Amino acid sequence: MKRRTPKRDPVFNDLAFAGRYAKKHLKMARNFGEEYARKLRTRGFQKGRVLDSGCGFGETLIYLAKTFPEAEFAGVDLSEPLLELAMSSAAKANVSGRVEFKKADVHSLPYPENHFTTVLNINMLHLVTDPVKMLNELERVLRDDGHLFIADIRRSWIGFLEPEFKSAFTVAEARAILDKSAIRKGMLNAGFLWWRFETQKNPLKQGV
Repeated sequence: MKRRTPKRDPVFNDLAFAGRYAKKHLKMARNFGEEYARKLRTRGFQKGRVLDSGCGFGETLIYLAKTFPEAEFAGVDLSEPLLELAMSSAAKANVSGRVEFKKADVHSLPYPENHFTTVLNINMLHLVTDPVKMLNELERVLRDDGHLFIADIRRSWIGFLEPEFKSAFTVAEARAILDKSAIRKGMLNAGFLWWRFETQKNPLKQGV
């Protein structure tokens, strides 16, 4: 199946549409929060700075903030309506003091080098205009001893049932993009609907 350019504008400017999107993807976002919380625990993570690049309505980051009360969290996205939902949800979860959401482009992150202990990038690679540039930014802001988690949908025959998957990359295409970027070495694993990339468990000594 040939890849199609995403038809839907990845920047949601309509609050009503953003609300429907958040409701539809709430369970998925929480599942990622649970998955990454479990993986971070196995790596001995307790405190540090965590970035969700393309955070959407923020539910994955909020889940992690509730799980790791000593850590600090930042989420960036271009959709103001989704960010509004994220800030509202963070306030309701009583984590606003440790979670910052801001409007920013994942191609040019507003943070210094080696700033974050953990970087997440979920369901973004197939949406951005320059995947390699985005990946290079993730590497730039991640500490040498940091943890990197990337996940995206994969293109397959499921696209005949769900149009969004037609705009995704195949696993081979995703691997080629990762190889072309400056991203550090890691493991790429493919499932039925998603592929995941993550760095090794303990690159260097964990710290703040």
